[in-house]
Amino acid sequence: MTSSRFPISVPLVLSVIGAFACARHDRPSVRVVDLVRALDRAEARPGPAAFEVAEFTAAGVSWPSILTMAPSRLVFTLPFPRRATFHTAVAVDATAGAHIRVRVGVSDERIYESLAQATLVAGSPGWTEIRADLSAYAGWKWSVFYRPDRVSWRLVLSTDLIGGPPARVAWGVPTIDADVDAARAYATRPDALRPRAH
Repeated sequence: MTSSRFPISVPLVLSVIGAFACARHDRPSVRVVDLVRALDRAEARPGPAAFEVAEFTAAGVSWPSILTMAPSRLVFTLPFPRRATFHTAVAVDATAGAHIRVRVGVSDERIYESLAQATLVAGSPGWTEIRADLSAYAGWKWSVFYRPDRVSWRLVLSTDLIGGPPARVAWGVPTIDADVDAARAYATRPDALRPRAH
């Protein structure tokens, strides 16, 4: 039912909102933060010597990667672009019997939220893709108190040795991607994560 003051129907409004939301999510994405290039900006555990940047090949596909042994953890502290997505592919290089869990999460130093994880078995060919939606951690929200754009988040990349012998893990092309408008806005932020000048 519609009134004379508000002649627009609810279904019509919902369809317009839905179309607008779909249009926003269909925007092409671009790379905003390259975590391979920003490795020296990360908090590394057990230490920086446990990580290296190199090309890693799995099932005939080579990608620039962050290589480490499990267990280990990398923490990148940064604000996120609006409408952002974390993307990587992981692979394991080890003797048979190794079981590895890789995890992606976000922390504000008070709470930790797990966003994605995968279990890898040594000897499994190829790369395993991981994606995590970061849009909840940037932009305007329906809240008086929650202002994610003002927070420097901790993006946590963890590798856990579940069982078996030690294993080397590759985080292939780990990036934070967003649409072009969000990338341009992020580039102007003084607190954006950038590689150190050499």
